[in-house]
Amino acid sequence: METEEVFLVFACLMLFFDLIQLLKIKAREKNKLEYGFYAITLACGLIIAAYVMFVQAFLTDNFSFREVYSYSSSGLPLLYKFYATWGGAGGSMIFLTSLTCLIYFFYRFRTNEKGKLFDITAYRIIDLILIFFIIVTLMDSPFERISITPMDGRGLNPLLQTFWMLVHPPIVFLGYVLILFAFVFALASMSTESKKPETFKLFVQAAWLIMSLGIAIGGLWAYEVLGWGGYWAWDPVETASLLPWLALTAYFHLGKSSSENLTGEFMILMSFITVVFATALTRGGLLVSVHAFGASPVGPMLFLLALIMVVYFFYLKSKSNKPLYTAHVEKSSLLSISLFIAFWSLVFLLLVCFFGVAFPMVLGFFRENPQSLSVEFYNNWCYPFTLAFIAGLIGCHIPNKFGLKKFLILVLSMLALGALLVIIKYPTPNFLANFGFPLLFLALGVIGYRFASYLLKIRKSAKLFGRAFLHLAIIILLIGVFASSTTKLASGNILAKPNSTVETLGLKIHLGNFTIYNGTGRIHLYEGRIAEGTCYPEYSAIKLDITIEYEGNVYEESLWIKRYTAYGIACMPTIISTWKGDLYIHMHHTDSINNALLHALFGQAVQPTDLIIAVEIIPMIYLVWAGIAMLTAGMSIVFVNELIKQTLKKVAKK
Repeated sequence: METEEVFLVFACLMLFFDLIQLLKIKAREKNKLEYGFYAITLACGLIIAAYVMFVQAFLTDNFSFREVYSYSSSGLPLLYKFYATWGGAGGSMIFLTSLTCLIYFFYRFRTNEKGKLFDITAYRIIDLILIFFIIVTLMDSPFERISITPMDGRGLNPLLQTFWMLVHPPIVFLGYVLILFAFVFALASMSTESKKPETFKLFVQAAWLIMSLGIAIGGLWAYEVLGWGGYWAWDPVETASLLPWLALTAYFHLGKSSSENLTGEFMILMSFITVVFATALTRGGLLVSVHAFGASPVGPMLFLLALIMVVYFFYLKSKSNKPLYTAHVEKSSLLSISLFIAFWSLVFLLLVCFFGVAFPMVLGFFRENPQSLSVEFYNNWCYPFTLAFIAGLIGCHIPNKFGLKKFLILVLSMLALGALLVIIKYPTPNFLANFGFPLLFLALGVIGYRFASYLLKIRKSAKLFGRAFLHLAIIILLIGVFASSTTKLASGNILAKPNSTVETLGLKIHLGNFTIYNGTGRIHLYEGRIAEGTCYPEYSAIKLDITIEYEGNVYEESLWIKRYTAYGIACMPTIISTWKGDLYIHMHHTDSINNALLHALFGQAVQPTDLIIAVEIIPMIYLVWAGIAMLTAGMSIVFVNELIKQTLKKVAKK
């Protein structure tokens, strides 16, 4: 057993010791709490020390670690080596565990002396979750050694060699940890029949903000680096990452009656369970995905954790007098009805997405290589609930005196106008987009007007201003999604030669000569694929300079294509942003390019004779990015407002 694994085992024992202590004590037994705090401090220190040693192994090129060998190489820049530590399943799990215990330590440090029963209950639950995390980490240990130390590493996947790899996974992990703590507070509140602490609201808001940012950065990463030509592909793992966001969004659309039942707590449970579900899919390799790692035993272990938490939740529910859900809707209140519509539309969106991810996984137990459900499944089934959600947002911002009958007439009129647009096939060739546009633009007008009115009195209604800003952002985002996905133009693959001109979709693309870059870097392919002791260049590259003429403008750009010895060919898209949208240009490989890249690996210059160009025009894509930026800004306003309010309360008490 490695030193780092010994640290984790000992940390697990310390957590177990603290858990036993906490199960025996009552509120304000300071001696036992103090001993437990020492144990937790040691446990957190050991976990973080293990991760620091793991990072050091990457930075010092210790290729005897299988994970260092698999995700690094000696020629990799230092920053890349650092973020490669969470590139593998084991490394990402030890990072998640370290982040959890770090926040736990600060929470324990601030509350341990108070000795409240609520906090003691929360400590117990966090101890149990951390024990599970450590066991899962050890089951797929990032500290596994290779019997014969390779001369170099295998290199980092080229799709991960980007700034987004530095920020996206930590942001997503932080969102997961914040959801974990919000869920723990909800359970502790149910167990002790006490109010949730004020920080609960901050944790939930911060979790939603961070999750939104994580999903957005993931979409931008896919768009700019992966070369999908889009920001969302309904990939199983990215869809699973949407589930906790939908659960939290539904939580925020609960009405005032949520205090009379356990619906809020149940939605927080759903957000936690879907976090565990997404983690199990990715780290357990339960589905085929560009995001997922190989199959491992961590998936069933994480599902066991989820099952324990669900059972515990319903055990606490059985002891409570509160129902799980009560449909308390004020028929005279348009806001109450609209929140009801928004909440249930989000719940059904959650169910559709969960089914889309879970069904192929269940099918996998009965057949080999089950296929993921198609994009059309998600688009068609999510569409009606998306329209219902838009209608709910409209109702949230129409004055109550407008009345339910007039509201229904207004919504039905927009749907009738949408049906007319479907018949005349305007403004897009997609009937779903055409049908939804009138409702979207009505929402834009109604929410925009309400936002402007709050803007004039922002000091008095910062919370309402933030809510209107968030809803406006969602509408702008949806308009961008509808417009960019349905009016996108694609040239298809065009075979061309260097020093020629390609004309397509209104563009003139003047192709120059190829510039060949010989083998760069150094990697070692271990385990019998290439003889031990032999190192090869990491990649070779070809650059093609191009000049683009589009609507009177001229752009000088370059197209890149690289061949990685360990990972194959990677094409880097070139993106040109205009006021109408983005020009998205690819160079794909041909046999002659492939041959030239292979020769370049060994220092031989062979000029390719042809190439494939593919062009896409993606209108109004900037609305998607603007909507995402506004979402994060809007929740930031709500979060800061809540933080200031809680701070002023504490100051007033003192």
